[in-house]
Amino acid sequence: MSRFAYKGRNTQGAPVMGTMDAESPEAVAVRLSQAGVIPITITRERVRIPVNALPKREQRVRAEDLIFFTRQMTTLVKAGISLTESLGALQRETQNPTLRVILDAIQRRVEGGMSFSEALTYHTRTFSEIYVHTVRAAEEGGFLDQALDRVATMLENDLETRRRVSSAFRYPLFVLITLGIGIFILITFVIPKFATFYTAFNATLPLPTRMVIGLGKFMQVAWPALIVGIVLTVIGVRWALRKPWGRETWDAWKLKIPVVGGLVKKLTFARLGQLLATMISTGIPLIQALDLTSRAIGNTVIGKDLLRARRAVEGGESLAAPLGRSAVFPSLMTEMVAVGEKTGALDTLLNAIATHYENEANHTIKDLPTIIEPIMLAMVAGLVLVLALAVFLPLWDMVKLVNK
Repeated sequence: MSRFAYKGRNTQGAPVMGTMDAESPEAVAVRLSQAGVIPITITRERVRIPVNALPKREQRVRAEDLIFFTRQMTTLVKAGISLTESLGALQRETQNPTLRVILDAIQRRVEGGMSFSEALTYHTRTFSEIYVHTVRAAEEGGFLDQALDRVATMLENDLETRRRVSSAFRYPLFVLITLGIGIFILITFVIPKFATFYTAFNATLPLPTRMVIGLGKFMQVAWPALIVGIVLTVIGVRWALRKPWGRETWDAWKLKIPVVGGLVKKLTFARLGQLLATMISTGIPLIQALDLTSRAIGNTVIGKDLLRARRAVEGGESLAAPLGRSAVFPSLMTEMVAVGEKTGALDTLLNAIATHYENEANHTIKDLPTIIEPIMLAMVAGLVLVLALAVFLPLWDMVKLVNK
């Protein structure tokens, strides 16, 4: 039931206005006629959410909670339960306080006459453009449950991919951080004590020892400046990444890193295929799907090539033609897209592309430890060698002096 504002005239011709709760504008007109009022305009009122009902700055909802909501929403819609009842049930059930507030706001807006997709646009930090447009197309086509199921699958795949990548890099990062802390302690606190002991013999220290001692003294004196420099560098990098030029530079650099660049491409192509397949299968036009995907795949360099492909499609070309001219997209991908366009099964072929590159990315992630471990071993061995020479070369020299 929604609230409607109406204007009309009574039997004496005097203007009448007010609001009424009803199922539809027709129901309002019937009730006004029964009350002796001739309706002139009947408009559905937009629900207004009180400012204090929403957080000042909406926090991000965890991917797990968003997936759970989408899966539950799919089940309830498929069971024939109305949107408002489904939203109310999930709002009461969720344990995430931010999501609970968001669902309450969405439910109020839907009760006030908004469409589900329009209500989602008020919460862009939680519901992406892909999510909103997929829901909008599904509402128009009458297959909301199927669209929500596809979106949930897409979110699950994204989450699983992020977990695999973070798991592959967790151990190397832990080793590097631990090694860095150990070296800092040795250079700053241990080596200087050896230096005091060595200088008592008035012996010329070897070059590795002098280098390490000099680095230790520098860090003891300049550590406040080093901390400030690191903080400013982090702030500067984050600021640059928010700018289009900075983001594009970073994305282009990522694609050129050995091993990592290949993995980034595979993950991006898998996401591209999945996003396009999801939107095309839900009825979103190809041009709009390309535009949305270019902003959602997470790499501005590949996104720009997709925008060029969109302009070419607008000009009457097939999708495979501009992708084939690009230096980024592999020939396998463009050939599969061409086959999909010829057979009228583009969404099916895009899903196949997503599966292929997702499998390729998984193999690369599994092989990462065997690639990273030798590099890390060489780094650790080099650092240990320098520190060992810095500590033991003076001892050998002192033993020679004593023997003389």
